[in-house]
Amino acid sequence: MKLKVNMFGKRVKALAVLVALALASMATQPASAQAGHGARGFSVDFSQCTEFVGVGPVDFARASSLVQPAFTTLPVGSTAAIVVRATSCASVQVDGGVGVRTIISQIGIEITPPDGTGDINNYTLIYVTDNAQLALAFHLVGLPAVFDPAITYEFTYDSTGKSGGLYVEAEGMGLPGYFLTGVETDPSSAGFDFKANWWYQGFAGVIKQASDFPNIAFGPANVSLHTSRESVLGKLIGGNTDADFHFLPVRGVYPAAHMDVTISSL
Repeated sequence: MKLKVNMFGKRVKALAVLVALALASMATQPASAQAGHGARGFSVDFSQCTEFVGVGPVDFARASSLVQPAFTTLPVGSTAAIVVRATSCASVQVDGGVGVRTIISQIGIEITPPDGTGDINNYTLIYVTDNAQLALAFHLVGLPAVFDPAITYEFTYDSTGKSGGLYVEAEGMGLPGYFLTGVETDPSSAGFDFKANWWYQGFAGVIKQASDFPNIAFGPANVSLHTSRESVLGKLIGGNTDADFHFLPVRGVYPAAHMDVTISSL
């Protein structure tokens, strides 16, 4: 009971932080920006980051039922593809502001490119972060990002100094908890440019997160996802655990990345 009370208290505090930031943001914005509810978009810069990305098969019908009508689920054989990502950065800046250490977790479904750009395009099911300014920026453009100040991203090297264990845990208001656990290995090859787009239909239009990773390197990973089988995520993966990310299971390392969040009518 004490644990449940503590978690409820953390969630209430998280909501209070977002409300306070929203009021402060509105107070410092011109009237034209307030009228547009912040729907002009924003940019984000990331530095000194690592990540896990897992892409694997899920039931096509179940996945498609979660994708908004503005987008088309990408068929991969007879299945769809779930995309699970978690990243930890030494610094994240929203619109050129103060850089703060940040953890982000995203889960989505791969879709056909709505505008023909990107090396991968995903529909956003879940977006969680401990960066309150980032969560607020997404809320202002219509993406229901979850602010979780207790989100966890831990990577612990083993005796080789090249591989180690990953543990990620996230939850929040309206989002049942989920976690990732497994083993990853640092990249052994040079980095390259990679562009990833994440999409969502918000109240002001279609939201596009266009991220450019100019020098990202990948190493192998063997990680599994765990959650309640009764949650939306659990029903998508068909149970408590998904350990099949054979489409793409990687540990990513990138010194810098840039994301532009824009709103359009497509």
